[in-house]
Amino acid sequence: MKIRTSIFLLILSLSLGLFFTQTIFGEGGSKNTAKTTKAEPQDTTDKNIVAIVNGQKVTRQELYELLVDTYGDDALDVLIRRTLIYQAAAKEGISATSSELNQKLKILINGEIDGLMRTYRIKDKADLEKELIKIDSSIAQLEEKLSKKMRKQAEVEVLAEKVMTKTVTVTEEELKKVYDLEYGEKIEASQIVYNIRSDAEDALKKIKSGADFATMAKNDSIDRVSAAKGGKMQPFSPKDGIGTQVANLKVGEISDIIKTDYGYHIIQITGKKPASNKDFKAVRSELEKTVRNQRYKERLGPWLISLIENASITKNLPND
Repeated sequence: MKIRTSIFLLILSLSLGLFFTQTIFGEGGSKNTAKTTKAEPQDTTDKNIVAIVNGQKVTRQELYELLVDTYGDDALDVLIRRTLIYQAAAKEGISATSSELNQKLKILINGEIDGLMRTYRIKDKADLEKELIKIDSSIAQLEEKLSKKMRKQAEVEVLAEKVMTKTVTVTEEELKKVYDLEYGEKIEASQIVYNIRSDAEDALKKIKSGADFATMAKNDSIDRVSAAKGGKMQPFSPKDGIGTQVANLKVGEISDIIKTDYGYHIIQITGKKPASNKDFKAVRSELEKTVRNQRYKERLGPWLISLIENASITKNLPND
């Protein structure tokens, strides 16, 4: 599989900790550039010295100035938001358990890796492992580095969710709507997704002329999860999202081009599943969790804005 050099730079940065590779050079250097030379003894007992390069000392102040110059305003805003969330959680007597933290961390890590695979069109984790081996790394090492990098983010997200979901009131009407979406009739379909509309238009012409849908999905679709299965999607409701745009299609029919936030989709209907006979009461608690999570995502932005607007914040970051 041919993958652009940038995938190596990005994964190298994450898995080996070369945080500034692209920031400073634009292109990555050798994977051995971070090793300390053994040509002469290195005096690193002074905590104000963060590195010694051919006898020349790099100070903690230089590192600080680089971080501030490169990420200062954005990084400070992140720290302010985190502090406000910690304060809100403390006020409510809320904390994150180890189980909650590890569960959230796993979700974040999997999302990061899936995003890398979609961006660089890596078919599956087996192929990702092969590419990582080429730079003397592995998925396990990548996950370990991501875990260290994202642990604080995981804790903050858990606290925010717990604070906000306490204020969410779930109605029976909302639960029944979600029940219908989760356990009602489902559409089975395959898809091909393109970044550019003109590519989707060309593909649709080929499909209508007899081109094999599954083959095109495997070769062309930017959604590599479904592409690996010939375009096969998870069954979805005809009453929500993309389902509303293909609900009237019959089995075997192909949609026109459908635009979403993910790209330009061509959908082929492969089947339809009748509604489940699961009892509403039996899945009520599960449905309530789903609704609370939806409300959390909807309210997170406004809630954070409200915290900032009602807080006393003084910034003292150097501008030069």
